[in-house]
Amino acid sequence: MEIVKIPKKLRDVLDTLRSGQIESGLAQLAEIAAFEPQKSIVLAEYNYFSSNFELAMENDEKALPFDGQWYAGNILSEHFFAYTSAAISSNHQQRAADFYKTYLAEKKKLDLEDHRFNTYKHQVNQHLAKLKGKKNLTIDPAPLQIIKNGKEMPDFIAQLKKYKPKLTHDSLKGAEYLLGFMFEEGNTDESLAYYEKFAEELTNEDSHLHAARLFLLAGEPEKAKTAIRNYVKIWYPVEYIQITPMRLWEFEDLYPILTREFKEEILRIPKAKA
Repeated sequence: MEIVKIPKKLRDVLDTLRSGQIESGLAQLAEIAAFEPQKSIVLAEYNYFSSNFELAMENDEKALPFDGQWYAGNILSEHFFAYTSAAISSNHQQRAADFYKTYLAEKKKLDLEDHRFNTYKHQVNQHLAKLKGKKNLTIDPAPLQIIKNGKEMPDFIAQLKKYKPKLTHDSLKGAEYLLGFMFEEGNTDESLAYYEKFAEELTNEDSHLHAARLFLLAGEPEKAKTAIRNYVKIWYPVEYIQITPMRLWEFEDLYPILTREFKEEILRIPKAKA
C-alpha cells in the first residue's frame, strides 16, 4: 500500500479544521471527493473530541486498515488508544476485540517484514489486554506521583551549571532543559511553580503534559486544564490528516478532566498548520 499524496484543496480544509473553525471545515470536508480513509481519520478525531464514540469507532474501523496510505506511525498508535477508550466507555469491548483481531489477521496476509508485523502484533495484543481491564501495560505512560522530599532548586541549578554552563535557571532555555529532571526528581510543588513561570513560552510538549498530570494529582484540575491548553497551542501535526492532539488519549489519568465541554474547547483552540 503506497503513501497517498494529499492535494492542496484537502490540505486547506485540514488547516481550517486545525484553526478551530470546525463547522466550516467539516462542511468543506464533505465536499471533497475520494480520500475516504484520510477523511475517516479526520472524522474520527472530530468525533472522539465531540464524545460521539460510536461514530468515532466506525470512522476508525473504516480508516485504520489503510494505515499504509500515510507515513506517520503515531496516527495508528494514538487512534488505538482512543478507540479502546471509546469501546470501554460505550461497552463495546467485544466489537473492538473483533476489530483488532481482524486488523491483525489482515496484516499477517501482507507478508510484512517481521519487525513491522511484530509491532502491529504487540500493539494489538496490548489493546486486547486493555479491553479486558488490565492496567500498567507496556504501551502505557509511566505513572506519576507527588514528590515531597525530592531534590530542591539549588541541586538543579548546580546540575545546569555542570552540564549546560551557558544557560541560567531563570531563562526559557534553562527551564526547558531542567523541567524534565525536576518533574521526575524534584519536589512537585516547586517544580510546578517553576513550570508556571515559563508555561506560556515553553515549546516542549512533554513539559505541558507532565505538568497537567501532576496538577491533577495535586488536586488542581483548573491548572491541569491550563497546562493542556498550553500544550494544544504548540501541538504540531506530523501528518496533514491530524487535526487535534490525539495523544491525550494515552493518559488515562487525564480522563477525569477530558469532559465533553473541555474536549469541545480543545477542538476549537487554534493549532499549528502542517
